[in-house]
Amino acid sequence: MDTGAHQSLKQTATLAVFVLGLIALVGWLVPVMIDSNPTPAKRAEAPPRTVTFEEVDRFLEDTLGRIGAEQVIRREDNDGIIRGIYQLPGGVETPMIAQRLRGFADEADIELYVSPVDGLDLEVRAYAGPKLRQQLLLVPDLPAPPKIRGSIRNPDRPMLSVVVTGVGDAGIDKLLDIRAPITIAIKPYTPFALRTARIAASHWHEVIADVPPDMTPQEAQRAVPLATGIWFDGTPVAPLGTFDVVVVPADKVSGARAPQAIRVLAAQRSDRRDAMATLSRARHIAVKMGRAALVIEADDPGLSKVLAWTARAHRDGYRIVLATEAARYQELRGPK
Repeated sequence: MDTGAHQSLKQTATLAVFVLGLIALVGWLVPVMIDSNPTPAKRAEAPPRTVTFEEVDRFLEDTLGRIGAEQVIRREDNDGIIRGIYQLPGGVETPMIAQRLRGFADEADIELYVSPVDGLDLEVRAYAGPKLRQQLLLVPDLPAPPKIRGSIRNPDRPMLSVVVTGVGDAGIDKLLDIRAPITIAIKPYTPFALRTARIAASHWHEVIADVPPDMTPQEAQRAVPLATGIWFDGTPVAPLGTFDVVVVPADKVSGARAPQAIRVLAAQRSDRRDAMATLSRARHIAVKMGRAALVIEADDPGLSKVLAWTARAHRDGYRIVLATEAARYQELRGPK
């Protein structure tokens, strides 16, 4: 190889080394330059405010006072939830009360849900974070129960079911002799349970099981002969049969997801208010919703008055039905 060619090859190799070195330098400098000017770090967001039980309680105490609601019953159950009933002042409209409650809750940053119940009441549920703290029922001041005019054979009359619970510790022959059909909830394994069940069925009354806390609904229903359903003081649960009735307190039905196959009957409870006042509410609900139910203990002092009205309910335009009939009231067709 001559000297010129050797010199040219040497220059080419030197140039190639220089270019490769330059590329490597650029590849090293670019990340360094980028890292030397990092993007500003995002400002850490403050965690959401945690509402305490005490804040929810103070808010509801103040708010219910502002709307003039008076406490009827209030208790804190074993699950830590405060439940109660409050009487609304006369002349107020529940949609307006619901709107005011939601506005107060938004101002105080309290998670509050207000929904109508039975076409009359308002259910209020207040949360402290994900935990339900208070579940309240706001009831309006109702006038005298309406009387329905028309034939006693009108199939469209409002239906009302009377369910007598806590039966079995004593004989109740006088109760069973009433001519209007009533539903008898019998406590399993009580002294008069079997006798009362047989007499009730022979007098065309309905027998259901009064489920005690230490038994499952199925066990309780099996222990009561001729029982076509259950009275359960809780959210709806399954009875023995598909067509059996499940009578539960009205405030336990709201928000509960009961299987469609279960025939649930929401009932007004007389242990939370005076028996006749509860009957008055049930009559209003029956007129508004087409059917209603009243649950009353066998030892309630107001039972005799309730049964006395039941015997003459047809005069006021009401149709007294069994619990299973009220649970499927849309399917019933009375005499034309």
